[in-house]
Amino acid sequence: MSSSRDSLVRMINQIAANSMGAHDPVAAVVKHLHSFWTPKMCHDLKSSNLTSELNAVAAQALAAL
Repeated sequence: MSSSRDSLVRMINQIAANSMGAHDPVAAVVKHLHSFWTPKMCHDLKSSNLTSELNAVAAQALAAL
């Protein structure tokens, strides 16, 4: 895995962990990604086949994009 993709995995997992107190954690992560991530960042993570490295909330949010 490239260091760029390592960073994306680490970041989305952190965002998901920090969103666990939200009413809808998945929606909170999706909102964050739409607000702060570039389309390229989302595309790179989605095309990386690293979903096994994502926590459940992060994986659901990425699938919802």
